[in-house]
Amino acid sequence: MEYESVEALIREEQLASKGNFINRINIEDYLDKIRSKAEFLTYYVKGECKGFVAFYCNDPFKKNAFITLVLVSPRLRGQGISKVLLSGVLSFCKLREFKNCSLEVQKNNFSAMKVYRNLGFEIVEEDEEKYIMKVALN
Repeated sequence: MEYESVEALIREEQLASKGNFINRINIEDYLDKIRSKAEFLTYYVKGECKGFVAFYCNDPFKKNAFITLVLVSPRLRGQGISKVLLSGVLSFCKLREFKNCSLEVQKNNFSAMKVYRNLGFEIVEEDEEKYIMKVALN
């Protein structure tokens, strides 16, 4: 996987959302962080990255994986790609014997929350803008 194709998708989404896709942190800092610390499961069509999940499954002491970003190209949304990618990430985390996987989701992102709930994620915490959701990996 070429990281550049993942970054291009993020930048396209950031532009399309007028800077609101990655908005709580400087986008360059975020891109540097995921480039250096995250793992990626990607979805390619005809050699072009059309979706991915960025996640952290690298703390063997906590045994809690964290999904930091799920993104599918707008033209391919609604086809179940994110569910397939997320299922793959959860399987990967189970193979590494992680016990839980969590993520953050904006409260107004109803389509994402539906996918997460269908995969067994439950809300464990919330603030004014977002939910923290978690699923057990046993």
